[in-house]
Amino acid sequence: METVDLTRIPVVDNHCHAIKPDQTFEDLASWRRAFTESADPGMPRDHVATTTFYRRLIRALASFFDCEPEEEAVFSARAAKDGRMLASALLHDANIDTLLLDTGFPPPEEALTVPEMGDIGGCRAEPMLRLEVLMESLLSEHGSLAETEAALSDALEDVRGQGYVALKSIVAYRTGLDVRQWPREEAEESFREYRKDAGAGSLRLAHKPLLDNLLRVAFAQASRQEVPVQFHVGYGDADTDLLLGNPLYLRAVLQHPDYRGMPVVLLHECYPYTRQGGYLAAVYENVYLDLSYGIPFLGYGEMLSFTRAALGVAPTSKLMYSSDGIGVPELHWMAAADGRRVLGEALGELVASGELGSAEAEAAGKSVLRDNARRLYRL
Repeated sequence: METVDLTRIPVVDNHCHAIKPDQTFEDLASWRRAFTESADPGMPRDHVATTTFYRRLIRALASFFDCEPEEEAVFSARAAKDGRMLASALLHDANIDTLLLDTGFPPPEEALTVPEMGDIGGCRAEPMLRLEVLMESLLSEHGSLAETEAALSDALEDVRGQGYVALKSIVAYRTGLDVRQWPREEAEESFREYRKDAGAGSLRLAHKPLLDNLLRVAFAQASRQEVPVQFHVGYGDADTDLLLGNPLYLRAVLQHPDYRGMPVVLLHECYPYTRQGGYLAAVYENVYLDLSYGIPFLGYGEMLSFTRAALGVAPTSKLMYSSDGIGVPELHWMAAADGRRVLGEALGELVASGELGSAEAEAAGKSVLRDNARRLYRL
């Protein structure tokens, strides 16, 4: 079947993370850890190398390094490269227009800065603000819920003026996407519980009434300024409850009249809830669906499947490419190639079925890879 050729389209990676400056790994198992969301030590040691994602990565890197398509040969060729030179070569080869970087992770002391990412990649790089990191900082500085709310509202008074193109929430990791309106007394009690836990050394904001309440402060500011808010949805680290990462839980937020000015970006194709995310993008004007081709770590057929699902439900004007690359440059690099290839094949199927003309399919591909993000984030 003929595919739509998108190989030369520069991508706007609308959600990714910074690369670590030190790209040395002591052994294969430590490198493999970059390609799993599992914290279990046996996964990189015994199982990561058998995933279809990893086997595809090895073959792609072997071609890039011009070495044998064997894990040891690729790892050896990689180790012979200077870390920054390696990152620069891979990012340039990926043909990236813009990187939108979640600055909340890795910690700043462990990652390249946003300007460094742009310099190494030969592209534009813009930061996004992770809300939970900001909230935890403000909670450590203020002694009441009211003071924290006011400080958060002030901190988000002019998001773009501070240089951020979007906000990001990981509430799905912490307490789930069913962000609720809580009675004031329950929010106050949750604040006191957080302060007690923080005093015992735990600063992680996983106190639902408090987190939900502070998110609503952020939503009000985002809506007023029409600043996009990205939500982690679905597949993630082992500490997330995948059942609570279903995007349908966001319906109360999406229905709230005060937040309709807030563009909502559902990350990681909501995997495995792609159809649910596509539905929300199809019925709510302010909802967009991100298609991530680096993380989750999926085989080619599964990426093609979620791409077909997204194209079959959501308007192509509401879909955007990302890598979710983090730590190592291989993820940003391979996602760009895989994203173009998968999207081109899925769009080619729509041409073959008579749903799109060739010119329409090519235009849709450009929109998903670049133009929709440029418009939404005002790049």
